[in-house]
Amino acid sequence: MIRCRDLSVERRGRLLLDGVTLELKRGERWLLWGANGAGKTTLARVLAGLLPPDGGELSWDESLTPPLPLLFQDPDAQIAAATVRDEVALGARAPGEPSIGRGEPGPAGRRLAKALARFRLDALARRNPHSLSGGEKRRLNLAAVSVLESPVLILDEPELHLDPAAWTEWTVLLDERVAGEGLTLLEICLVPERALAADGLAVLHEGRLVAAGPPEDVYRDLRGADLPLPRVPVWEDGPVPSRQAEAPARREKAGGVAPGDVTPLLAATELRLERPGGGPRVLDGASLELRAGERVLVAGGNGSGKTSLLLLLAGLADPDGGRIERTPPAGFGAPTAMAFQEPERSCFAETVAGELGFGLARLGVGEPLRSERVDGALRAMGLAPERYRDRDPFRLSLGEQRRVALASLLALEPALLLLDEPAAGLDEEGRALLVEALSASPAAIVWADCREPIGCEDLFERRLRLEGGSLRSWEGGTT
Repeated sequence: MIRCRDLSVERRGRLLLDGVTLELKRGERWLLWGANGAGKTTLARVLAGLLPPDGGELSWDESLTPPLPLLFQDPDAQIAAATVRDEVALGARAPGEPSIGRGEPGPAGRRLAKALARFRLDALARRNPHSLSGGEKRRLNLAAVSVLESPVLILDEPELHLDPAAWTEWTVLLDERVAGEGLTLLEICLVPERALAADGLAVLHEGRLVAAGPPEDVYRDLRGADLPLPRVPVWEDGPVPSRQAEAPARREKAGGVAPGDVTPLLAATELRLERPGGGPRVLDGASLELRAGERVLVAGGNGSGKTSLLLLLAGLADPDGGRIERTPPAGFGAPTAMAFQEPERSCFAETVAGELGFGLARLGVGEPLRSERVDGALRAMGLAPERYRDRDPFRLSLGEQRRVALASLLALEPALLLLDEPAAGLDEEGRALLVEALSASPAAIVWADCREPIGCEDLFERRLRLEGGSLRSWEGGTT
């Protein structure tokens, strides 16, 4: 269905792809692995026909008409219509079919209705797509590519922001289509279990295809290689070693408040937030008390209100009811810092160093301390300063951009760090480095996620679940 030989893509003297050769046959399911910045997204765009290669050969089966359906890594980048219904409808009508009317639906209308129901979007059909939560946008993206009924799908990290229920529904649907329709699938996905269902595993490293073949064979061949790849426990000969760094004792900052101090850093009481346009409240009596240095996981399904809660705690939005009291301790660089669900959207500077240094300059941190903190935060996120300091943030991979955005918050050394699914899109090394950096930080941390984040078992002292607009204690595990 797709064949490429010696593909190369070059940007500003840097090879993003270097001699990649790969063949995808009808009905095959391929998984593409690689570290952040390895070239996975670039290869996906080339194979879909959205990015012309600078060298090599690329061909598609005569039954295909490029560009092929590609699920983008960024949920917002794929949204074009004004409503959820219209977004899915864009691809529901095949050439030559009548338009989707309000009366007899016809084949396109039936296709649209099926997709909305299958991805639980019926109740959201009239909503503006950009008003949805990250997980709801992802379900919309999946519905929009699924309704095309193409014999080939290319998916760039479809798992991003999906809660466990939505992820299970999607993988079941994929399995059914591969088995029943002979769907050809290329999936960039760092969920280890996906390797068990794949026919082939391809691994990229610094733009080169270092291995491709049966997944278990490739996995065993690469064991011991210095590649931050997912670990598949059933293919390991012994116990899977933990990449989680042992949490060191938290540093006490001069003049700071020691962990466990009886004075709450933040106390949110009976928060209420109405939903625009009516309907059930986003928050309905949510309360949270947070002490200095405490680390809390807030879990919840797609659309449960996690991002809204963080925005209120950060002071970036006002509740419709309830109150928030803050007692910022002395000795920290900033009172509060927040990583948004797509933290790379906060990037704006011309260089990585400028990105990290901006907030420090605003806080009055002068040279050479500013440079030291910039370089320290970059190293903490696995970004060598000598390699990344002068790079353009917008020319990095999405995973690298996320590391830069997280490093810019760590450099601020805030008293309270609010994180909205910060590990989404990070490879195993990136997740381990983030956990290590958070373990060493004296900041109080609220990490919101749709599931228990991998490799963070020892990070959190409390786990809460946001459901029905309120917070309650949670034991962890699958949400």
